[in-house]
Amino acid sequence: MRRVPWIALAALGLGLGLWAATFLAPLAGLLPTCPFKRITGYACATCGATRCVLALAGGHWREAFHWYPAAAALAALPFAVLWDLRRAWRGDSYPALPDSRAARLAVWAALAGIWALQVARGI
Repeated sequence: MRRVPWIALAALGLGLGLWAATFLAPLAGLLPTCPFKRITGYACATCGATRCVLALAGGHWREAFHWYPAAAALAALPFAVLWDLRRAWRGDSYPALPDSRAARLAVWAALAGIWALQVARGI
């Protein structure tokens, strides 16, 4: 059975997307504003993500982290890609995802924390 390096392929897609974003940055002013923020006056859970991508495309990591703090997870991407390529080369399968309530709650708490931070900062 052939093992596909999905993380490495996703990273390649992300890189190509960031490369394309450098050309599309002048058109960013044409994008609509966040409907959730426009209706409620509060930032949504992903407010700042578009500006984060545009900052990443320009190589401005600090600015990208300012707009969307979860972008810091991209620092681990090269290690994840190397792990994924090694896993695919050896023919190993992906490890099972944790199936615990604590892990699911931790992910939801992290997302809620990012959202609270975005609301508190008024992004």
